[in-house]
Amino acid sequence: MRYRSAGFTLIEVLLAILIGSLILTSIYGIFSSVSSARNRLELEGDVYHRARIFFDRLCGELSSLRVTPIGREAVFTSGKTAAGEPFFEFNTELVSPLLQQHGGISRVHYEIQQRGDTTVLLRSEQVLLADLAASNPLVFLSGVKDFQLRYFRQGHWLETLSGRTLPQLIEITLELESDGQTIPFRSSFILSGGHK
Repeated sequence: MRYRSAGFTLIEVLLAILIGSLILTSIYGIFSSVSSARNRLELEGDVYHRARIFFDRLCGELSSLRVTPIGREAVFTSGKTAAGEPFFEFNTELVSPLLQQHGGISRVHYEIQQRGDTTVLLRSEQVLLADLAASNPLVFLSGVKDFQLRYFRQGHWLETLSGRTLPQLIEITLELESDGQTIPFRSSFILSGGHK
């Protein structure tokens, strides 16, 4: 009687190694794609968070818009900076806690500015009822790819705003860059003091 050896042949071992490596490679690919998707979602989540903070802050300031002028300045002003970038400023009763004031009226100024190889949205504030200088402009948003303002007044959309009459609606289009990808945002704000 002849007995067979209970071991594996070389072909069986190589086949088992091949199948095992295919399984491990596919598992690694799944984990790698899940990890890169998680990292992308974290970056996008950060961009959405920054945009939400901007729109929430702006909504609070515009809902507290001071509709009667102080001095000769218009309540709401908009235009282009010397570099051709958009800006807007307005009087609001929502005063920043950084100025350590409780109440009052501030002139808030937002403008786009190029800083190095990135574009930022700057915000500054000046208390109007106190003898304080305007705060230094702070970077409110970085990685701004595009920033546009439109105003709705008397049945028409306007790209620029002039005069002392408030618009009824402000539309802000904002694009932020995240990891080489552009994420668009758009929001509109109704001004309670806007004339019909």
